[in-house]
Amino acid sequence: MKKNFLQAALCFTLMATAATTIVSCSRSDDDQEVAIPSIDPSNFKGTIAAGTTVTLDPSKTYNLNGKLLVENGATLIIPAGTKVVGAQGANYLIVDRGGKLFVNGTESQPVVFEGAQHTQGYWGGIVILGNAPTNRSASGTSSSELGDLIYGGTNKADNSGSIKYLVIKDSGFKYNPEKEFNGLSLFGVGSGTTISYVSILNGGDDGVEFFGGNVNADHLVVIGVGDDSVDWTEGYQGTIDYVYAARDKAFLNAAEPGNRGVEADTQDTDPNTTNGNGASNPTIKNMTLIGNSKGSESQGMKIRAGSNGKFDNVVIANFTTGLDFETDRTYNWFLGGNYITNVRFVNTGTNWKAKATTAMPTPNLAGVFTENNTATGAGNGTALPTWAKTWSGYTAYDIAEAGN
Repeated sequence: MKKNFLQAALCFTLMATAATTIVSCSRSDDDQEVAIPSIDPSNFKGTIAAGTTVTLDPSKTYNLNGKLLVENGATLIIPAGTKVVGAQGANYLIVDRGGKLFVNGTESQPVVFEGAQHTQGYWGGIVILGNAPTNRSASGTSSSELGDLIYGGTNKADNSGSIKYLVIKDSGFKYNPEKEFNGLSLFGVGSGTTISYVSILNGGDDGVEFFGGNVNADHLVVIGVGDDSVDWTEGYQGTIDYVYAARDKAFLNAAEPGNRGVEADTQDTDPNTTNGNGASNPTIKNMTLIGNSKGSESQGMKIRAGSNGKFDNVVIANFTTGLDFETDRTYNWFLGGNYITNVRFVNTGTNWKAKATTAMPTPNLAGVFTENNTATGAGNGTALPTWAKTWSGYTAYDIAEAGN
């Protein structure tokens, strides 16, 4: 009885009597479900408690007015066509280790998270914490800069749920001078998690950032973000297949017109770390990166801080520098194999450069990549690929394509 009472109490953590949608709370002792009053769409925040499954109603708009936490052992299901609108400020969705998020969008009915106003950095973003390794510590765990919760572990195949056909707009709220949200932040997320067909538009910081982990992702669209389109660090080891990232012409003269297409790190404080996964070493295939020369860090791919990686079929356009390398560990990796292949440069000021180090005072990495002037990148060169046209929300944006 005590177990049942405590579990029932937890189930009521996220609810409001004014709402009418029914959600369920599964009781593990008898595997029955108890109907409870649901969350209030007009005040969408709080905690989805352990043992609880909440399914949103796609006919309603959910107004995110604070932090929404999916606890360890809880599940949030978001059906196709659901819209979540973030109020201005540090309002965000965060999934704790052991929690699960299922975004069940479709090509014709994507799930949309957006700001109440369409301004860069208007609201927070989506944060997922997993049990896969990072290299922040010998144990592979650390505390997230977003949400201040523990992430990471030893389970490379950890499963945090599934995200399909998701559009995130207007994210990236900066809540102090050193910290701001990304569109989608993945902390120690494992390969059992699905990340597929995700679009980040008009964000204030990075589009997608991988903090260690082994999660794979495919069909990513990042347009008009204020910093890097795709960022990884802390020993990220997954595969990313099909990325289309571009700047929005409307932000070319903005305070944050966008920086790098890819920012690749192993770890900020110790690029030679052997903790957890060791060096970042993702596999990236079929990627188009379109930038501009306005940002202070106009680099198509910045590979530094000990990051490794394998890249194939990449189009880099409109950046001041195409490929930019740093640190001896990174140099030694790319000198040791044919890891960057089929790269096409379009309207780049300098195709590649490398920063000198004590061990390599005059680095020469010209031979570590192969060029291919017919490379298609994400599928259609510098133009938006066919797979992104129906669901990604691109029509609201004026892409700064090559030549502009």
